[in-house]
Amino acid sequence: MYNTLKEEIDSCLIYRIMIDKMHQGKGYGKVATKLVISNMSQLPECKKNAVGYHPENQGAHNLYSSLGFIDSGDIFGKEMAVVLELIDNK
Repeated sequence: MYNTLKEEIDSCLIYRIMIDKMHQGKGYGKVATKLVISNMSQLPECKKNAVGYHPENQGAHNLYSSLGFIDSGDIFGKEMAVVLELIDNK
């Protein structure tokens, strides 16, 4: 789930990418996130992409960090917020 217009921290948001617990750790989350990023990079309003995750979720931290998301200290409620500058493929 993601939006197509800028919201918080001047970014389009990835709301959720969910992988069944039985299939986590197999790389599906990374592939799915790359596909979402690719789709969002085609949207005229999306120059930055943001996603939030629980601070104790080391797996999410590692995933987003490996994809180039930067932690600038932003917070969505109780979640860490990380941002990725999108490449203009238009």
